[in-house]
Amino acid sequence: MDPTGVLRSLWKYRWFVLPALLITLGVAAYVYALGPRSYESTTSYALVNPDVPTEADIERDPALAKLNGDNPYLRSTDPNLVANVVITRLQSPATAAYLEDVGLSRDFSVAPGVGGSGFIVEITGVGATPTQSVGTSAALGAMFERELRTIQKVNGADDRFLFTSLMVAQADEATEQFSSRLRAVVIVLVGGVVLVFGAVSLGRSIDAVRVRRRAAAAAAALEEAAALEEDEEEEGDEPDPPDAAGEPAATDAADAPALEASEAEQRLVTAESVERGGAERVGRGKRPARKKRAAKTARSAGDAPNDPTDEPDSAADGHDGIDADTDAARELELPHARR
Repeated sequence: MDPTGVLRSLWKYRWFVLPALLITLGVAAYVYALGPRSYESTTSYALVNPDVPTEADIERDPALAKLNGDNPYLRSTDPNLVANVVITRLQSPATAAYLEDVGLSRDFSVAPGVGGSGFIVEITGVGATPTQSVGTSAALGAMFERELRTIQKVNGADDRFLFTSLMVAQADEATEQFSSRLRAVVIVLVGGVVLVFGAVSLGRSIDAVRVRRRAAAAAAALEEAAALEEDEEEEGDEPDPPDAAGEPAATDAADAPALEASEAEQRLVTAESVERGGAERVGRGKRPARKKRAAKTARSAGDAPNDPTDEPDSAADGHDGIDADTDAARELELPHARR
């Protein structure tokens, strides 16, 4: 995994990582400061070879020849055998159970000393308090001496033929093991790392859910928009119902300016037609009046015969008015016919 990619992920989901990190640091600080502590004390023993009587000793003291020298460990070519047997017996579950019964710690170690030599045995007691640690070491030391004697007395050997123990270092004080607290802190930090990556995974899961929801919402919006467009197209394909005047109603708001311009043009044509009709009516009315005045003048001057076409002024004016009104009506009907 790319380290920069890990850092980018941690920064991207920092609001998920930060609580996990704070919890981890808080628990680690608590464990180091107030967590359970461990104390350790060590007792060292040295094994001393038995003082086996020589021939000279037996000659000086014939009673030595009667002593039981049947110690099986004296016949072994391995000088560490007796120490290894005692260590094995002390590491048995029975020893741990005995220590627990007397209120001591089950945590201890018995091992060969520096260099692995069986002639030095180190007994270490570990406890939650200094007193418990020192008590465990002392109890194990006493058990070591007892077990050392027991295994050699199996054949009833005399004490002069037994390996003996010599205390080299006594556990007077217990020291705190900071390594135990550090181990606990390390365990907490490892758990915190797992928690941090779990928080990142949680953030990614939440982001994935949000993306799916947004995609679903966008798809729903697109479907709704497509449905609205289809409805609008279906409404646009239907013919417009006629209005009260018998003309089709406008179906699109975008055609309103064109319709208004057409109506204004029609009103202008109608006004011009009315003006032309009035002018023609006035002209037709003036021509018969001039004829009648000329005929009267002629009759008065030369007694000319009456023109049969002459009519009363009122009748001529009436006919002229009817003709002008008819022309104006036709002009008014023209725009409707054009539309």
